Amino acid sequence: MPTYRILVITPDYPPRYTGGCAFSCQLLVEGLRSRGIRTDVWAFNGDPSPPVESDMGDTVYFRTSPTLGGLNRLAYRELRKRAPECDIIHVYNTQQLPAAVRYGRQRNKKVTATLNNLAPICTNPSEYVEGECANCRPLDSLACAMRRPGPLRMRAFMPYHWLQFIWLHRRSRRADGYIALSEATRQCYLDAGYDTVRIRLIPNMYDPQLRTDPSLSTNVGRNKVILYVGRLEPEKGLQVLIKAFALLTEGSVLYIVGKGSYEPQLKQMVSDMGLEGKVIFTGFMEKEEIGRYYDMADVFVHPALWPEPFPRTILEALSHRLPMLVSDSGSSAAILGKAALSFTNGDESDLAKRLQLLLDDEMLRRLTAQAGEEVLRRYHPDTVMAQIMDFYGSLLS
Repeated sequence: MPTYRILVITPDYPPRYTGGCAFSCQLLVEGLRSRGIRTDVWAFNGDPSPPVESDMGDTVYFRTSPTLGGLNRLAYRELRKRAPECDIIHVYNTQQLPAAVRYGRQRNKKVTATLNNLAPICTNPSEYVEGECANCRPLDSLACAMRRPGPLRMRAFMPYHWLQFIWLHRRSRRADGYIALSEATRQCYLDAGYDTVRIRLIPNMYDPQLRTDPSLSTNVGRNKVILYVGRLEPEKGLQVLIKAFALLTEGSVLYIVGKGSYEPQLKQMVSDMGLEGKVIFTGFMEKEEIGRYYDMADVFVHPALWPEPFPRTILEALSHRLPMLVSDSGSSAAILGKAALSFTNGDESDLAKRLQLLLDDEMLRRLTAQAGEEVLRRYHPDTVMAQIMDFYGSLLS
């Protein structure tokens, strides 16, 4: 049994969280602890909960910061103050890599990170083009940052964010190793100059507790339900989904589950297009509540504009036996194979055409849902955890 100790540092962790990466991180921690590896968690998410102590590791909550610099100052201060007993510092979500790398070099600790976003290599993920952004220069990244969609106050903040990005970009390449969740993400980081030897490809794992009975929901006598679950941000492509929904024939309803900074613009779009009552924003929901939306849905759509590393929600949709439609950008289409249809990234006409096909063809929905059974088996926790533990061993050898 391994005798090393792990410290996980993350800005997103239950019970206060912003996205699916929080649950991916939680599954990692629970998997390590259940395999006899003491794993402490430092969650910089602003949760006021007291520390949770256990024989296999403690979970401690700290205040958070809206900036990259602030998150790293908080993490480095606590590392210096507490001098944690650990062999590996695992940064989940990349933002706090500079603090971990600086401390790790001072105290001879191995540092790794799960590359769950593009924060160290891109200032505007919704405009990231695989391959074309390989030679992005600092001023290019500033121009992209200034074009990032959102409210005026956010764009005014972009020059300061860009300065922090440059710092994050340089420091993040000094870790001892990285976990890329998909080949698409690995390639994005290689294009940005990261060392291929240090990046290990290890996917997300599914949550066995989310599995449901293998039965498709019936749509007889009711509108077909289209579902999106996730953050409401420009790079998620919801603006494309709403435009595509407007092109469908009557007889369907779109549920958008989640919250984010782009919500006001999306709601205004729905209003301008006369889609009130057909496009329903549920707001933020706890994981336990979201399950009933998965269960009543006929089709799950993931329309991301950016090359998303490995969306947690596609594993959730697979667990609920849902047929899927995903963007051809990033990893989703390659991960799902025959378990999903794909559409041309950012093309609402192509999305509408394929979505209408999936809604109208019950046999096609059934076949894609059945194909998902085989896909899901590849991401069993035992399989993924064995790869992670092997990776840790290679860092310490």
